[in-house]
Amino acid sequence: MIKSGPRQVLLATLLSAVVCSPAVASGAAKAHTASAVLAVDQAWTDAEIRGDFRFVDALLLPEYRSIGTDGTITPKAVIVAGTRARGPHSDFGKMVAAYRAAHPSRGEVILNGDTAIVQWISLVDGKGKPVASCDVFVFRNGRWHALYSQHTTAEA
Repeated sequence: MIKSGPRQVLLATLLSAVVCSPAVASGAAKAHTASAVLAVDQAWTDAEIRGDFRFVDALLLPEYRSIGTDGTITPKAVIVAGTRARGPHSDFGKMVAAYRAAHPSRGEVILNGDTAIVQWISLVDGKGKPVASCDVFVFRNGRWHALYSQHTTAEA
């Protein structure tokens, strides 16, 4: 069952956006490399902050789902609608910056053929190295597209 109230949508979008991060270089996004996947993930965050729902719509596959820390499932349509509704003049960028400051992390990419898994690992001392978030991308039609995201508050 998909639950997607306003709070769950904002949380799912914030978690998806904050762990992603400089804008995609023209050719880099098309490359079949770990750095290209990280660049696309960053471009996703930038698009969420700008309210660029068209970019988000093109990036997320129709089957995309984001699973929040409380188990809430948020589908693509809800994420795109939230990005569109927020627009470019919201405080979302400030929320992303505040979350990143409080939850520093680094991205690690696992490539397997046309699938990439981006794991965002916490850098907070004393908490081990839990995966704070995970995004799954697939390479289709010469570009990386997001298929699935999972977020957690688990600690090691």
